[in-house]
Amino acid sequence: MLIRRSLLLASLFGLAIASACTTTSKGDPLPANSIGVATSKSTPRTSGGGEEELPFAGAPKVTNPLNTSRYEQDPCLSLSSEQARELNLPAVGKATENEVLGVGCEWYNEETRGNVTIVFIVDDPRGLSPEYDTNNRKEWAYFEVLPAIEGYPAVTRSLVDDRDIGHCTVVVGAADDMAFETILQLSQANVGQKDPCATAAEVAGLALKTMKQGA
Repeated sequence: MLIRRSLLLASLFGLAIASACTTTSKGDPLPANSIGVATSKSTPRTSGGGEEELPFAGAPKVTNPLNTSRYEQDPCLSLSSEQARELNLPAVGKATENEVLGVGCEWYNEETRGNVTIVFIVDDPRGLSPEYDTNNRKEWAYFEVLPAIEGYPAVTRSLVDDRDIGHCTVVVGAADDMAFETILQLSQANVGQKDPCATAAEVAGLALKTMKQGA
């Protein structure tokens, strides 16, 4: 499924963060790789369709499932133009291509090289369970369970630990059978200054706020 990941805000990139994580600053999201695209680093997984009862592998049950179908059809709706501007990103994202088992949208600031991509894992409808299953097999370079984001379970993980260069992916379980990634690359000015996983969690929270309003 995937492999590649908000709360409120106010620093240099314009976010006034309402979480206990870090504050974000101007240009906070996020530079990407050398071609300006944040990529996912996760184990290629076969699509869903097995007999597993969800959730499994130790993944938490989602008690308040969110209907994300509107955003699966158009992932670029998952951040409002106002939210994107607050993140010092373009107001409108661009649909991505060739997502592994998912559909996504990218917001990329060419000047700061800040980057956010949100991917809905539509072709492996097993929520967070595969993330935990991969962790049980010791395949992640790191795997951390995060505090709930807007009431939804979340983890951060990657096959390659590149947090030191400002990259992080947060995966949120919107339902037992649906998860989405927030893949973030800090702007060049914020690498080493901000925690990319805390910032990715903040962006995921913003997306959840938008999705809950439009569900």
